[in-house]
Order: sequence, then C-alpha cells, then structure tokens
Amino acid sequence: MQSTVVTVSDMDRKTSRTNHETQDTEATTPLNHVPDGVTLGTDVPCWYYFTRPILAILIGGVLFGLGTALSLLYFTQVGNVPYLLGPVFLSVGLMFLVTGLVWVPVVKQRLEHKALTKVNGKALQVHEQH
Repeated sequence: MQSTVVTVSDMDRKTSRTNHETQDTEATTPLNHVPDGVTLGTDVPCWYYFTRPILAILIGGVLFGLGTALSLLYFTQVGNVPYLLGPVFLSVGLMFLVTGLVWVPVVKQRLEHKALTKVNGKALQVHEQH
C-alpha cells in the first residue's frame, strides 16, 4: 500500500479567481488507512504479507480435523452427533485449507515480482524478447 497525497488548490475555495498569489497546499492525511506499526515501502516485514494465508490454513486445518472427528463419531455411533455436522465441517475446512495453500505461492510470486521491478525506489521497465 502506498499513501496518496492530495493537492488542494486555495483557488477552489475562494469566490474570486483573479488572485494569482495563492499557493497550492498539500493535505497530509493518507487516503488509505495503514495499521499501526506498519511502515510503507520496503520496510514492511515479509511475515506481514503471509499472515492471512497462514491464518486461513490454520482455520482450515482445525475445521477439517473437527469434521473428521465428528464424522468418525457419527459413523461409529459412539456419540449423538447430527448427520450433516461432520461433512459440513469437513467441506468448509477443506475449502479454507486449499484456499490458504494456494494463496501462499501467489503472495510469494507477488513479492518476487515487486522485488524484481524495483531497484533503489525506481521502477524498471521490463521488455520481453521475442
């Protein structure tokens, strides 16, 4: 995320547009909210980008394990478990697990692309050779 600086002209606020001595002012409030402790640019730690995929993997693993346990309890008739409770937890857990596992390489590729296209804060132009 990059912060955006908005330039507001004083001439827009005045009714007479004949005064040419007005200067542009810059607003210092960013348009996008940045969480506390996170700096923009290259100072963001790598783990910050991987927190949501890892959280999805953990939630998916817990739900998948819970669904497996509930399904085993139902099919062995040990406990009084409703019929669809196990398969529902299995499917939702598997969905979270697969989403998180696919999300990790996507974030890794995005970070590699960002590192390759920036050198000393200047964007490189990537030319394809045919």
